[in-house]
Amino acid sequence: MEGKVATTIVLTMAALLANIPGLAAQTAPPRTSATEDEQRSIYTFQVENDVFNRLARTDRDYTSGLRVGWLSPALTEMLPGLVAATTVPTFFGEAAATSVIRRVAVSFGQNIYTPEDTYATQPIYNDRPYAAWLYGSVALQYTYKRPDPKTGTDEPVRLDTLQLDVGVIGPAAGGSFVQNNWHTLIGVSPTYGWANQLHNEPTLGLAFERRWRTGRSVLIEDPKLEFDFIPRIGAALGNVATYASAGGTARIGKNLRDDFGPTRARPALPGSEAFIGDGSFGWYLFAGLDAQVVGRNIFLDGNTDGDSLSVGHRPFVGEAQVGFALLYGGVRFTYTQVLRTPEFYQQDRFTQFGSVNLTFRY
Repeated sequence: MEGKVATTIVLTMAALLANIPGLAAQTAPPRTSATEDEQRSIYTFQVENDVFNRLARTDRDYTSGLRVGWLSPALTEMLPGLVAATTVPTFFGEAAATSVIRRVAVSFGQNIYTPEDTYATQPIYNDRPYAAWLYGSVALQYTYKRPDPKTGTDEPVRLDTLQLDVGVIGPAAGGSFVQNNWHTLIGVSPTYGWANQLHNEPTLGLAFERRWRTGRSVLIEDPKLEFDFIPRIGAALGNVATYASAGGTARIGKNLRDDFGPTRARPALPGSEAFIGDGSFGWYLFAGLDAQVVGRNIFLDGNTDGDSLSVGHRPFVGEAQVGFALLYGGVRFTYTQVLRTPEFYQQDRFTQFGSVNLTFRY
């Protein structure tokens, strides 16, 4: 029954990607606009690792992730057919946007997963299998704006990200090479079970996420202190991950209009690469929650052909995030601590890791 529920919800969310009839499209396309800062490229370097744990040991579950990314300057011209095919209509009675910023994003990364016992050389049947994923992504990020009567300018109110991932899982992803050479460099014992990892398999996935900026209010005028809430929904289809998710992030700080919140862990979408700002110092603290209905997770379910180690994934997973962000000029630094509920039935532990992200505009 749980599996049927998960599949139904995932397919329902995926229907949003297909622009199915009945969703209320905007009556007129928003005009293209861009400020001077939005006409610059944005570069991202992201490190995720369980070495940041404070509640549990390291080198287990999602143990390491690296990602570098580039987000293009705002595109003033795009093929009308491409825009139409990649624009997901509004819903929930949302007011139409008056302007939009369209960008292309490219990123490359690697994720590494291990069981708890990294000293065993024989296959482990009651814990997640060893796995590494090497991937490249191409995404379209559309930032929609509406006039703000308080500022007299167009303010970002919604961020849509549509992303295509292409990669490989298995020895070709280099997990053993990266992890054990790093352990040698820092004087840590090697991981012995990589001979039991998932075998080579090409990966392909399509994902969509929508974020809104809502409820921004000024708590204190001087010094400035603001609060807002950023709800989000998402869905993914592919042989790596198939899921539907919903959640949100509450923030308190200064210059909250500068972005749509912190980046998030893969294979979920990396989130808000773009940020604006007037060059002044900005900061915020944040806390978020997400719920996910999982149809497939290759890092637990094993290779698609069934010829690999595997465990039974849980169809419902929850996640909490807390952290902070600092912005100054064209640079943004964020740190996120993530706590995730058990992801498979044989798991009696929470997954914990930290994410460090440095983004700069040039």
